Amino acid sequence: MRPDSERPAPKQARGHRLGLRIAMVFLLPATVWAQRDANTDPVNVSVEWIAELRTARDVTGAAPWLKRMLRALVGAESHLPTMLQPHGVCVDPQGRIWVADTQLRALHRFDPVRKSYTVVRAPDREPMLVPIAVAADAEGHIYVSDALQARIFVFTSEGKFLRTIGRVDRQESWFHRPTGLAVDAERRRLYVVDTQAMRIVVLSLRGELLARFGRRGTGPAEFNYPTHIAVDRDGSLWVADSLNFRVQHVDSEGRFLGAFGQLGSGRTDLDKVKGVAVDRAGRIYVVEARHDRVLVFSAQGEPQLVFGRTGTGPGEFFLPAGIATTDDERVLVADSFNRRVQIFRVRTPSARGAE
Repeated sequence: MRPDSERPAPKQARGHRLGLRIAMVFLLPATVWAQRDANTDPVNVSVEWIAELRTARDVTGAAPWLKRMLRALVGAESHLPTMLQPHGVCVDPQGRIWVADTQLRALHRFDPVRKSYTVVRAPDREPMLVPIAVAADAEGHIYVSDALQARIFVFTSEGKFLRTIGRVDRQESWFHRPTGLAVDAERRRLYVVDTQAMRIVVLSLRGELLARFGRRGTGPAEFNYPTHIAVDRDGSLWVADSLNFRVQHVDSEGRFLGAFGQLGSGRTDLDKVKGVAVDRAGRIYVVEARHDRVLVFSAQGEPQLVFGRTGTGPGEFFLPAGIATTDDERVLVADSFNRRVQIFRVRTPSARGAE
């Protein structure tokens, strides 16, 4: 039996976008195993592997040979920070990539534009124990869910700890087991998936409790151990309803709009739903962790593309978890048990014409 990675998680300036063409030109695109769905109209969507992130060197480049030799002599080379179990991933307005690492109990911050890397931790008096998901608002504040601490940690864009959200007192919290996070920057809302309580908690970005919706069940707007969440440009939500083997679409108040997915052996079935993301074209990306792949659906729930398979090479996964998209057609996948984040480019006719 394979291990499980989860425990029962304004328009950007061109120069501040992900910056992979500048910072990662040494990493050549590779072919990704992908297949379009034959039962839908041709959509001419494809995906291309760009890069992977594991350590600081993936954005900073290799250190000079003399410095590497000195590190090796004192044993420091083997202690360079590296990913242990990445779970959540997001990109902030400055193009920095944030990764929640459940085993390291910290965040990795990769800056491809400035070619810098930082490990971000909570203070010793209030450490993160099981960071699951990470999200950023328009000001660059970083929100991290901790499933074991039952609260949300908030940091500045530079990694300075600000506060936690959700704790009532030493014995009580607003959450039972917070996992997935999504920020609606326009409406200034933070959505938190409370997996154990089978509901979504709605907060202001200041940390005020605004609403809760959802309950356990199999019907519309009911959940069975939801895990991840994404918000689209209209402010509606896409929820990974994991043990109902589907993705539910609800509005910002929790009213049911639709759903897709089912348990089965087909290549577009959802046996183990993990991360979910929405791109600027409205396509829905769903991580299917049991079969180590990512499924792409239209906003109507029609399958358009499947990419990935089990393995350790480019475009292959071992229990992937979180996923994020960017405005410049990138998709980032937390490849948990391969200890990396993989980065892909979505290829469409409009994107190809713009290059």
